[in-house]
Amino acid sequence: MGPDHPYPPHGLHGDGFELWWLWPVVPALLLGSLLVLLLLWGVIRDTRLADIVGGGRAWLAAGSRSRWRAAAARHRAVAVAFAAYECDPQAVLRRPALADVRQPVTAQFVEAFAEACALATDRYPGRSVADAFAVAADRAARAWTAANEAADRLRAVQFAPGELALLDQAAALLAVARQTPHDGERVAAYGRAAQRLAELQRRCGWALPQRAVAVLQHEARPALVSSAA
Repeated sequence: MGPDHPYPPHGLHGDGFELWWLWPVVPALLLGSLLVLLLLWGVIRDTRLADIVGGGRAWLAAGSRSRWRAAAARHRAVAVAFAAYECDPQAVLRRPALADVRQPVTAQFVEAFAEACALATDRYPGRSVADAFAVAADRAARAWTAANEAADRLRAVQFAPGELALLDQAAALLAVARQTPHDGERVAAYGRAAQRLAELQRRCGWALPQRAVAVLQHEARPALVSSAA
């Protein structure tokens, strides 16, 4: 091809463009740049991931403590309400099913409450135990509500008419024993209430909880002592 050819030569071998030697260098430069970018991205990713993981752990720990505190307050409220019920014979006579573990809903509460009590601690016990306690306390609280609601309905169907009469008579006699200023009347009322409850237990197997029995014995003792004097 002569010098007077109207078109310039093809490729990079024209005058001043002897760049063919760059072809082996360019891939190496691109590969090196890519490696540098990958290393930088890895450092940034690991740093952000560590921040995210650390922040996530802190958030989970704070959330766990908050749930544990709320669960502890809920569990205490149920425990106080349950103890107040068991220590009040009149309350027991109003809702006798709540003291009867033969009733499935009551048995479910007793089981759930025992599980929550087993997991309860005075101090934050760590996330796994705290989360388990929160679940158990919530289950016990819901079971307590369900058992109370069921007890209101069951009183009319749990006992035969004669047994309901004994419940009502015992409740009325206990009210008299607590209100009367006369020692003789108080002693007689406690004695007759005890007879009604014993007859009820003989008929259907239902009995006052031990705490309620202890309260009655404590209340009757001063009256008996005063009467004997």
